[in-house]
Amino acid sequence: MGESDISTCCVINKYENQLMTLFIEWLDTGLKITIFPDSDSNPLIGEMGLEEIDNFAKELSKTRIEYLSGTREALSGRDENVQFFFKDSKLRWKRGTWNQGLIGVKSTPLAQVFPDILKKFVLHNRQLESSVERLETEVREVKTSRQRLEEKLEETVTLKNEMEKDLYSKFIIVLNLKKAEIRELQRKTRDKAEPKDEEVFQAQTDDSDASEKETAKHEQKKSNNVSTSGYSNSATNSRPSTSRKRDSDSFALDLPDDSGTSTKKSVNSSRLTFTSDESDEDFFS
Repeated sequence: MGESDISTCCVINKYENQLMTLFIEWLDTGLKITIFPDSDSNPLIGEMGLEEIDNFAKELSKTRIEYLSGTREALSGRDENVQFFFKDSKLRWKRGTWNQGLIGVKSTPLAQVFPDILKKFVLHNRQLESSVERLETEVREVKTSRQRLEEKLEETVTLKNEMEKDLYSKFIIVLNLKKAEIRELQRKTRDKAEPKDEEVFQAQTDDSDASEKETAKHEQKKSNNVSTSGYSNSATNSRPSTSRKRDSDSFALDLPDDSGTSTKKSVNSSRLTFTSDESDEDFFS
C-alpha cells in the first residue's frame, strides 16, 4: 500500500508535552497505529479504515491516494508543521489549524502486542536486508559502469587531443598558404593601383615635356606673329609715306633751264610731295 508496510517515528504529544513512539502498519484495508507512551503504561492500538480515509480525503479535497501519501509524510515525523495531540484515547494530527487525521485507540496489554510487533519487525528487517543487498549490487554495478565510462572518457579525451593536434598542424599549413596568397593578391592590387616611382616620374616627365612643347610652340607662334607685325610696322615706318611733307616749309633748288643756265628757285615744301615709288634720284634726274 506504499513504499513500506511498516514505519515508525517519535513525536511529541502537545497536550502533555511528552515524547511518544508511533508504530504504523500500512494495510490494504487502511492503516493501524500502535502508540508506545514514554511512561510504563501499556501500548494503545487503533485503526483507520478506508471509509474514514475517504471522508478525510473528501474534507481536504483530495483523492484517496493523495491523502494516504500526505498522511505517510505527516506520520513520518519529518514535517515540523505537523502537530500531534493525544487525549481521551484519540490521536489527532494537524497541519496548522486543519485536522489531517483522527484515530481512536485503546489500551492493549504489552504481552499481547509485543510478539506480534516483534515478528513484524523481524520480517521488516529481512525485507530491508534484501533491499540493502539489492542496492549494494546496484551500487557495485554502477561503480563498475562508472569506471568503464571513465576509462572510455580518458581514451576519448586522448583521441580528441591527438585529432586537435593533427588538425591544428594541417590548419597552420593551410593558413600560411592562404596568407601567402592574400599577400600576393594585395601586392598585385597595390601595384595596379599605385604605379612605381620611376613610372610615375616618367609619366609626369612626358606630360611636362608635352606641355612645355605645346607652350613653346604657342610662344613661338606668338613671337612669329609679333615679329611679322613688327616687321610690317618697321617697313611701314622706314618707308616714306605716300604723302610726306618736308621738314622745311621752303628751300632753294638750282634747276637748270633749257639754255643750260642754273637758276635758283624757291620751292614751297608744302607743295612738294613724294610718292612711295619715287626716289630723290628719280626726282632730280
